[in-house]
Amino acid sequence: MKADRLLTIDDLRTLAKKRVPKLGFDYLDGGAGSEANIQRNQDGFAAVTLKPEYLRDMTVRDQSVTVFGHTYDAPIGVAPVGLTGVVWPGTDRMLATMAARRNVPYVLSAVSSTSIEDIAAIAPEHAWFQIYMKQEAEISFDMIRRAKDAGMKVLVVTVDIPVSAKRHRDIRNGFTLPFKMRPDILFDIACKPRWALATLRAGKPRFENFAPYTKDVADGVSLSAAQAVVISPALSEDLMKRIRDAWDGPMLIKGVLSTGSAEAAKRIGADGVIVSNHGGRQHDSFPSSIEALPAIAEAVGKDMTVMLDSGVRTGGDVVKAYCLGADYVFSGRSFVFGVGALQEQGGDHVLDLFSDEVDRTLAQVGCNRVTDLGLEYVWRKN
Repeated sequence: MKADRLLTIDDLRTLAKKRVPKLGFDYLDGGAGSEANIQRNQDGFAAVTLKPEYLRDMTVRDQSVTVFGHTYDAPIGVAPVGLTGVVWPGTDRMLATMAARRNVPYVLSAVSSTSIEDIAAIAPEHAWFQIYMKQEAEISFDMIRRAKDAGMKVLVVTVDIPVSAKRHRDIRNGFTLPFKMRPDILFDIACKPRWALATLRAGKPRFENFAPYTKDVADGVSLSAAQAVVISPALSEDLMKRIRDAWDGPMLIKGVLSTGSAEAAKRIGADGVIVSNHGGRQHDSFPSSIEALPAIAEAVGKDMTVMLDSGVRTGGDVVKAYCLGADYVFSGRSFVFGVGALQEQGGDHVLDLFSDEVDRTLAQVGCNRVTDLGLEYVWRKN
């Protein structure tokens, strides 16, 4: 299918579903429990109505945003997504290459299919690193050291996995690495020859960043092994302060949904927070990110950089997030759907869709610059 006929992120999702084996697609697409939070994220954005202001000169419109001293060309970057190699081999490299070329941030997951050092070399000015704190904290601190030595620009500490999530799709699919070649899985892979050939050339996906530490985890023996490397119920403020001391660049706390958590992030010296419910992948009864954003922005926005991910599927969603207090916005699934559908072209196509929709929305609401968006562009009933 030609890219110019793929007009929305949902179009890309539909095509990716056809091209990626069910095991890999469900891993990306699924959520925790009933998956209600995935729908809640989209419903949250849909509930925000914008207020158009006309009789303004909208000839010039500007989407550039400056964050931590770097001016990016688009108001949306690539959020961390782990083990993207099961969706399409080489996804991390494709998206990092796109981010460097298009001047947007790319956040590498600690449980990525590509190493810290490789991504830093691909996108030296645009690569950020997202870390999970293991209970064996020395491994996580060594990965932080590696990210610093490689030149990663921003450290993103994810704090919303105190226990493993129960994702029914993965359980029903028997998600393990390497894949257990049940007859249904073999048949599904045989029906996806492009994915199968790409995976054969690339080799089996594994948790590349853990290769120096734990062979079983690096090789991806099982989903439980994967979850074990990212879970710690001991994410105290004291531990966060140790991370703050170990990292001398900008540091963000990701997974914040309450003003209390945002205030705690401020106390430990973080430079900002990412308002996120992990894309609905941790629990099915949490607020959407866009619902949680305004209170957090009001509480700490004058002192910290406030960002958002989870549920962003359109340029209108991006604009709504800036209106409600975001300083920057990310999407993870959207970009990986793009690669699953279009491979190397996918990241660019997703960014083109977002940029076009943001530009049209700016013109319609009467705001020349993304950075000038605010509550005055949100419709409020009297």
